[in-house]
Amino acid sequence: MNTDSSELRINARLTGTDARHFRELQKREGLSASDLLRDALRAYHSERLRPRAQVAKLLKASGFIGGGEGPADLSERYKDYLSESLEHKYPMRVQER
Repeated sequence: MNTDSSELRINARLTGTDARHFRELQKREGLSASDLLRDALRAYHSERLRPRAQVAKLLKASGFIGGGEGPADLSERYKDYLSESLEHKYPMRVQER
């Protein structure tokens, strides 16, 4: 096995649909098997290693973050607000008549 990192020999067997697709691309692009594999690997590598947008940035840009309504201190006092809301819906004490 060649341990030189600048070169790698690959022996692959393609069958059925994969073999047909490979031959179609080779013919259409006019590429050798090695050139087609290099191009495919580069495209695959580029797609997989593309920097992914941060989820928080995407949500903020879409208006999802910060798009709700409520008190300014909701994140700090959410338990108080929840308790008050539930108290109105489900009183915790028996009321006398």
